[in-house]
Amino acid sequence: MAALADAESARILAATAYQPRSAMELIKEEDLPMSSTYRRLRELQEQGLLVVAKTILKPDGKSYQMYKATFSEVLVHFRGRELVVEAEPNTDVVERAFRLFHSFTEAP
Repeated sequence: MAALADAESARILAATAYQPRSAMELIKEEDLPMSSTYRRLRELQEQGLLVVAKTILKPDGKSYQMYKATFSEVLVHFRGRELVVEAEPNTDVVERAFRLFHSFTEAP
């Protein structure tokens, strides 16, 4: 919930909900400060709200990551006196994680 309350984190999650974005794309397109964007990306990954969808290798040998939110939609509402959070997972992210996990399992 804290990530949703933070304006920069919420903008990162919204921008990556449907399409992977690099840190530089987020900085430019969302007008985010470079000084805190990388820290926010790391925090969102640690909280399980953001994953590296892919790593791009450039011709010069350098690489960068494309980030994607693990949820495509988050609804927060009150039900009586209770705060309810409902989240719709990004199915492609879930499927990719499932395939990756099972690629590490040993064959019988």
